[in-house]
Amino acid sequence: MSYQIYIIFITLLGITVLINIGFYAILFSKFAFHKAKKEKQSPQEPVSIIVVAKNEAHHLINSLPLLLTQQYNDYEVIVVNDNSDDETEEVLEDFKNRYPHLKPINLKSSVTTIKGKKFPLSLGIRVAKNNIIILTEPYCIQVSPYWLQNMAKHYNRKTEIVLGFANYEKKKSLFNAILRFDALYKTIQNFSYALMKIPIAGDGKNLSYSKELFINHGGFTAHNHIFFGDDDLFINKAATKENCKIEYSKDAIITVKSKFNFKFWLRQEKLKSLTRKFYSNKHKFLLTLFESSSLLFYIFLTIALIFLPSLSLTWIIPLLVFFILKFAIQYLIVGLSVSKLGEKKFIPYIFVYDIVYLFLYSYILLTAKWGKNNRKKWM
Repeated sequence: MSYQIYIIFITLLGITVLINIGFYAILFSKFAFHKAKKEKQSPQEPVSIIVVAKNEAHHLINSLPLLLTQQYNDYEVIVVNDNSDDETEEVLEDFKNRYPHLKPINLKSSVTTIKGKKFPLSLGIRVAKNNIIILTEPYCIQVSPYWLQNMAKHYNRKTEIVLGFANYEKKKSLFNAILRFDALYKTIQNFSYALMKIPIAGDGKNLSYSKELFINHGGFTAHNHIFFGDDDLFINKAATKENCKIEYSKDAIITVKSKFNFKFWLRQEKLKSLTRKFYSNKHKFLLTLFESSSLLFYIFLTIALIFLPSLSLTWIIPLLVFFILKFAIQYLIVGLSVSKLGEKKFIPYIFVYDIVYLFLYSYILLTAKWGKNNRKKWM
């Protein structure tokens, strides 16, 4: 490697590392070092939990008992049965006889051209009798009876959105590890942006916002033509620097029962990635800048390793400084963050999963096509 090429290389590497470190030290550190404030004790506000289900009878049998026995004074559970052809309606009727605060809504036929879950979800929100709405999925397990308390306690005159964390049930497989790391990565990102006062997205498996906010923003009308986006796009448009809180206490974490294989997940992620096109320009810029700096870093690392034997010690030292600095800061921030979310076992393998996930997600973004949206099966 000639001197001129080395100078260009080390300059580009330095810029890339500084940008990447900046994200970890300034943005992601917001969550890594965050200390949850104890919310003032106030009377419990009535809450409406909303679940949209399509052919989910087998999951509802397990999830409804936990949803319907939360330690909370006043709440209802609305399950919108979206044209299921399994035993979902019968399961809901059976539970309704035992739990009067369960409110099933059975959609018998398609009454809209809106695809996906946005129409049934909108219907559930509009018939809810309470202002505080909490969303989850039929294949999610609320492990703690205090989940509802922890999600609802943040509401006050300013708070209109609460972002929660949902992670996949632990299994011994590489795919399961990727699923869990994906959930961690996205949650750390969403929580950090929210704490930075530029909230970007939420996860519909554990998400809360007010009915008033939903109505005032026209529900999902701005993006009804998009299959996905009922969680991230709505939060991207409705969240402000003042109205969004996060909740990650142990009692508020939801366990997700995985219902798909790697191929199906990959297809879903390609389709979901298309919603980013409709994010605000600020969010698109920040996401692209971080992901590009992360990808370029590993490309530069590969190049450096190839030419390392031919470099003198004087040239090697700056490379080592950049690499050690980047890895040390990333390890600290990500390690603290995953510990907060109850996944300490990921800490020794942070960089392994980071590399696998980064290149996998780069592939997802590059291969996503709008035309595939029409072939999507309702999830």
